[in-house]
Amino acid sequence: MAGHSIELNQLRYFVAVAEELNFRRAARRLNMTQPPLSRHIALLEHTVGTPLFDRTKRSVRLTPAGRRLLIDASDILTRTESAVLSAREAAKGRAGMIQLGFIPSACVDIIPRIARRITMEMPEVDLHLREVMTFEATESLGVGSLDLGIIRLPRFGSGLPIEKLCSEPFVLIAPRGHPLLAQRTVDITDLDGVDFIGYSTERGGFLFDVVQGFLSAHGVAPRMIYQVAQSHTIIALVNSGFGVSIVPRSNGLTAMPNTIVRDIGLPPDELHSDYYLAQRPKEPEPLLRDVVALIRSELNPDILPAPKPAGG
Repeated sequence: MAGHSIELNQLRYFVAVAEELNFRRAARRLNMTQPPLSRHIALLEHTVGTPLFDRTKRSVRLTPAGRRLLIDASDILTRTESAVLSAREAAKGRAGMIQLGFIPSACVDIIPRIARRITMEMPEVDLHLREVMTFEATESLGVGSLDLGIIRLPRFGSGLPIEKLCSEPFVLIAPRGHPLLAQRTVDITDLDGVDFIGYSTERGGFLFDVVQGFLSAHGVAPRMIYQVAQSHTIIALVNSGFGVSIVPRSNGLTAMPNTIVRDIGLPPDELHSDYYLAQRPKEPEPLLRDVVALIRSELNPDILPAPKPAGG
C-alpha cells in the first residue's frame, strides 16, 4: 500500500458496484465500460490490501472489509459534495460563518427575530451568537473575533462602522396588587416617592442614564430600594414585591408570575432604549453585507420617528 493513495473516483466506482452488486449494471450507471471498472476495483483492493468483493460467475457480494468501506466511502463522498457546494455558495456570498455579539437586553426579542430570519432565508449561514457588553463587543470587533455587534452607543469613539438599528419604548412593571395598578391611569409623576428598583451604572450604565435622566427631567424622585445592572434582576426584585420599575418593552416579555406589565404612555420621543449595529472595520464580504441587509430589514421598521422640532 506504500506509495499508493485512494482517489475519489475509485471510491465512486466502488460505491456503484457495492450498491448494484453487478459490474455490468454499475458500469452502465457510471457511463463507462466494464473492463476499466474492473481494473479500478482491482487497483483499489490492491491499495487497501484485502478483497472487497467475493465474486463468482453468478453473484457479487461484499466482504466484511467491503461492507465497512462502503459506510466510510459513502460518508466521504457525501461530505466532499457538501464541501464543494458550500465553497460555491460562499463564493456567491450565500454561505459561511457569522460571529454576532449582542448585549443581554437584546436576547428577549431582537436576537430571536434575527436568528429566525437567518434560519429561514439564509440556511447555509452558520450563525454563532455571543452575549457581550458594549465595551467587550467593540474590542472584539476591533480585533476581528466578532463580525457584527448589537450594542448600545459606545461612550467613546470606537472607530467602527456603527448605525442606529432600532428603538423601543419603556413600560411600567409592578408586583401584583400594587396600589398603582388600581388606578385607572398612571402618570410618571405617580412614581414620585414610590419604592423603585432602578438601573445602576455598573458595566456601562446606559439604561441608568436614560431612566434617571427622564425621571429627573420630570421632577420625579422615587424611593430607590435597589439599583442593579440587568433588567432580569429588576424584574425578579419587582416580582418579589420590593417595588416598581420601568424597563424596555421587550424586557417586559420576561415578566414573572407576580409581575404585571403596564403601558402607561411613557413618551417614546423622550424615553426609549436604542440599539446599534456595529461592524468590524475591514471591508465586509458579500455574505456579511447580505446578513447586515437582512438585520436592517427585520429591525429598522422599529426605529422611532424623530422628535418634532421645538415650536414646530
